[in-house]
Amino acid sequence: MRNERMYQEFLELVQTDSASGKEDAVAAKLTRKLEELGFTVTMDDAGPKFGGVCGNLIAIREGELPGALMLSSHMDRVPNGFGIQPVERDGVLYSDGTTVLAADDISGVCAILEGLRRVIASGKPLPRLEVLFTIQEELCLGGAKVMDPSPLKAHIGYIFDSPGGAGRFINGAPGRYILKAEIFGKPAHAGNEPEKGIDAAKTMADIISTLRQGRLDEITTSNFPHLESGTGAANINVVCDHALIEGEARSRDLQRLLDYVAYFRTHCQKVADEHGARIEITTEENFLPFYTPEDDPALVTAKKACEKLGLPFQTAVLGGAFDGNIHNARGMDCIGVATGYSKNHTTSEQLVLEDFFQSGELCVALIETFAESLKSK
Repeated sequence: MRNERMYQEFLELVQTDSASGKEDAVAAKLTRKLEELGFTVTMDDAGPKFGGVCGNLIAIREGELPGALMLSSHMDRVPNGFGIQPVERDGVLYSDGTTVLAADDISGVCAILEGLRRVIASGKPLPRLEVLFTIQEELCLGGAKVMDPSPLKAHIGYIFDSPGGAGRFINGAPGRYILKAEIFGKPAHAGNEPEKGIDAAKTMADIISTLRQGRLDEITTSNFPHLESGTGAANINVVCDHALIEGEARSRDLQRLLDYVAYFRTHCQKVADEHGARIEITTEENFLPFYTPEDDPALVTAKKACEKLGLPFQTAVLGGAFDGNIHNARGMDCIGVATGYSKNHTTSEQLVLEDFFQSGELCVALIETFAESLKSK
């Protein structure tokens, strides 16, 4: 059944320009909407830490039942998300083809708002409800990563930020390390005495050509798209004395990820030593992996909520990450909820309206099912 309130709110919010670091216009509207529902809303200081103008929104509504539940999505969108003009065709929303649609993640925002309105209007006893709308999720989960989690009391959370149809829940995602190797050779005249130089570009090429990368196993990958060498075309008569390799490794298994990070260090150092080059290697933990088994309370609640609505319950693991990685690492039992979008981050992004509307109903069912579990304790 078509939900005109969700539809119009989606149009309103996707046509409110937003970007990582510039979420303030959307945040202002969400603050007003949440306050109208009786939430106490605060904005943290996460934005300035990234040079942005807006922080995370944290909204709290105390409940009549013991316990707390967290609902979250993000306010930013990938680049090319200004001036969005949604177009509906055969029950599916698209952009006009010149921008993204920003269903990632405005569809999640709207699903949460719809769920909150309906459960509050029902007058039923509710737990403490905690709403987190984050910034800069598209920039390596920046807002969630730097936020102070102390205002949140919930041990279970649902992140409405996943592709796929209603009833699909994300219960696993990989961790990620940023890997960098900076190579220092020795300059020399390339025509008169090249043998006196140490070629950093050749060292880089030998490292990257022999490095294990791409699909490493069924749950582990690496990628090194950033390569630099030399000081410009004007110096092609000088043996290259500087080069850079930068990329990432991901795995859903932390030990495999750490093993690859150690291998990267060893491999780069070995090749550099063979060439007589100096190398500086840096590895930075970006976020940690998580996996939630199906007998976990968050998924048990999700399955019961789907049964109430007659939705097929499905779990899936991602190759990318989302704010749930951060919350799980901090000890919150947190899974992703699909809201009907696909082909996100592209101008072909689309939103299946039936699934979108059902995601609002699913938010209601998740809150009510969680509340029922509290009453039975």
